[in-house]
Amino acid sequence: MITIPKKVEYSIILISFLAKNGGKTVSLAEAAKKLNLPYRFLGQLASALKTAEIITSKEGKSGGYSLSPDWKDRTLYDLLDALGENKHMVKCLSPDEQCARAAKCEIRQIWDKIETSFVKELKNIKLAEI
Repeated sequence: MITIPKKVEYSIILISFLAKNGGKTVSLAEAAKKLNLPYRFLGQLASALKTAEIITSKEGKSGGYSLSPDWKDRTLYDLLDALGENKHMVKCLSPDEQCARAAKCEIRQIWDKIETSFVKELKNIKLAEI
């Protein structure tokens, strides 16, 4: 079974929390406390999401994070990309990997077919649907 990494799970939880706050800026400390998530880890995730322009930040006394204006157009694929997650189901499908069995592999086509469908779904599911 495919396992979703904690950073993806927690990022989805954070995005959902920010969406439910109606565009208000929320401090990282408040989010961590209300969501019962580790503050430091949430900070790392927020930084990656900000770099990918999924969320925005405001500094100062009333600072914190909120969703970027176009967050509803972003997809789960965008989220995985922002977090640096490998979107390949098996290593041999990654362009960075060299598999010695690739030319004679009997199941590579099956993995490729499954992965193609999976990636298509990731690109079709908007963060706003979560």
